[in-house]
Amino acid sequence: MTFETIETARLQLRELYPTDKAALLEFVQQPEQLRWMSIDFPDQASVDSFLADAHDENPFAERKNFLLAACLAETGEFLGCVALEREGDKSYAAELGYFFLERHWGKGYAKEASQALLDFGFGPLGLHRIWGKCHVQNQASAGVMSGIGMLLEGTMREHFWQRDHYRSSHLFAMIKSDWEALRPKV
Repeated sequence: MTFETIETARLQLRELYPTDKAALLEFVQQPEQLRWMSIDFPDQASVDSFLADAHDENPFAERKNFLLAACLAETGEFLGCVALEREGDKSYAAELGYFFLERHWGKGYAKEASQALLDFGFGPLGLHRIWGKCHVQNQASAGVMSGIGMLLEGTMREHFWQRDHYRSSHLFAMIKSDWEALRPKV
C-alpha cells in the first residue's frame, strides 16, 4: 500500500515535491512566520535538507513520518506543511505538526488539515494516540488543537532551547476512543 493524497473540502494534503522549494523559501526570507515553531529555515540549504528528509519511499506500513504539503484543492496553491511523525519505534503514537505561510493564517486551513490528519492517523494508520505541542504564547495553535477535540494534558516547562529562550509548550493529545466518540454517527 502506498500513500495517496488526502482530500478535504478545501485542501489537498500531498507529498512534498522539489518544486515546493520556492514557496518554502518564503520562510527563509520572512523567518518571523516561524517564531513559535521548533522548526527553523535559516537558509536555502536548510530548505533543501527539509525537502530531502520529507521524501520517504518506504512502504506505507513501514513509513515513520508523513510530512506533507497542504495546498488549495482548487488551484494547487501551496499553503504550508502538515505532519504526522511516529514516536521512535512506537507504531501506535505520532506527533501532529503544522506550519503555514502567514498570509494563509486565520482561514481555518490548519484546523481542516489537522482534522484530516487525525482521521488518517486513527483510520488507515491505526494509531492509538496522536499528540501535539505548541509554544505557550501561540494561542492560535492551541485553538487549532482544542478545536479538533484534542485535550490539553499539561504544560512542559522550559523543555528545550528555542533560538533565544527556553521554550515552554502546551501538550495536547487525543486517543482513538476520543476520536471515535467525536465522529458522526452513521
